[in-house]
Amino acid sequence: MSLNFRKQELEDLVISFFVLSLVFSNFNVKWLPYVAVGLLTAFVFHELAHRQVAKHYGYIAFYKRWDTGILLALLLGILNRVAHIGFLFAAVGAVYIYAPYAEWDDREANGKISLAGPATNIVVGIVALVMLLTLPLNGFLASVLYYTASINFWLAVFNLLPFPPLDGWKVFRWNPGYWAVAIGLAYLLNTMV
Repeated sequence: MSLNFRKQELEDLVISFFVLSLVFSNFNVKWLPYVAVGLLTAFVFHELAHRQVAKHYGYIAFYKRWDTGILLALLLGILNRVAHIGFLFAAVGAVYIYAPYAEWDDREANGKISLAGPATNIVVGIVALVMLLTLPLNGFLASVLYYTASINFWLAVFNLLPFPPLDGWKVFRWNPGYWAVAIGLAYLLNTMV
């Protein structure tokens, strides 16, 4: 598996990761290390899964931050910290996909590319939850696994909502059965953490 990042793509991933870390930690420095590990596995792995599956299908794919989304995430994050609105905004960028030689009209490939991110979140979340529930842990590692499971399941549910431009819309258009199983599983697992 070759990652081959362009400089701009790597910069966009780092900025997006940093903003989400601040927002998910509620701008609390004490929570930042736990949340950062959870987001590394949730956000970064999610985007890389989209990117790699798209490349598997022969598409050009790269991550690009969305500055408006970053601003919204920061503003709503600050509002959540001050007024406890209980809502996070996590759409700070996306993997952009281009078909170099064909028309981008393959609903199945698009559905599988879109499902790859949330499926990665579900798998990573399950691994973290199983480790949390079965290993004799306490302190830092237990907190890291808790946040890892929690953030991965939350991002899977959020991304599987069936509204454009979220992943769930593309998965639903491709195969409503796969979409229902994925969002049902993500939601159920999210309630267990």
